[in-house]
Amino acid sequence: MVVPHLARLYRRWARTKNVDDVDRILRAARSTMRRKKYCVLATRSVEGIGARVLQPFPPDDDFGVWLGTSPTSRKTEQLRADSTATLVYEDDGKAACVVLMGNVRIVDARAERVRRFMPSWWAFFPDGPEGDDFVLLRFEPHRIEVWDAARHITPEPFGLRSARLTRRDGTWTLES
Repeated sequence: MVVPHLARLYRRWARTKNVDDVDRILRAARSTMRRKKYCVLATRSVEGIGARVLQPFPPDDDFGVWLGTSPTSRKTEQLRADSTATLVYEDDGKAACVVLMGNVRIVDARAERVRRFMPSWWAFFPDGPEGDDFVLLRFEPHRIEVWDAARHITPEPFGLRSARLTRRDGTWTLES
C-alpha cells in the first residue's frame, strides 16, 4: 500500500522540522489571522455554547481583536453574562488553524465606534457607527493554540495537538 507508506514517510520528515519557537508560532498565528476575512466567535450561555461567523479587524500587536455587532444580539447578551469567549480562524488552503481563548469587553464609546466601523457594515447597521444598534467587541486573548502544517507547527503527538501559548504578565510562553 503506497498511501500509508507515504504518510509514514511524511510524518517522519515533518517531525524533524517541528517548530517550538514562540516568536515563529506567534508569526504563524498572526499570518493566518490576517489572511482570513472571517472568524468564528464562540460564547457561553445557560443553553450551552453559541458560535457565529464575524468579520474581525486584523489582530493588534497584543493579538487583541476588534469586532462589530448589535448591542441587542444574542452574543452581546451572552458576553454581558460571561465575558469568556473563543475565536477560531481556520485556513484549509494553508492547513492552518488558530484558536484564541480570552475575554471580551463591550465597547460603546462613540469615537472608537466611528474609528473602527467597516464600510461593508452599513448593510447591517443602516444608522452607521453613531446609531444605537452598533457596538464594538474587544477580544483580549490569554491563550493561543496554533496548528500549521506548512510552517511545521505540529507538536507531538504529531498532528493530534496544537502548539499552546499562554500569556502571563504580557509575555507569551509555550506550554509543555
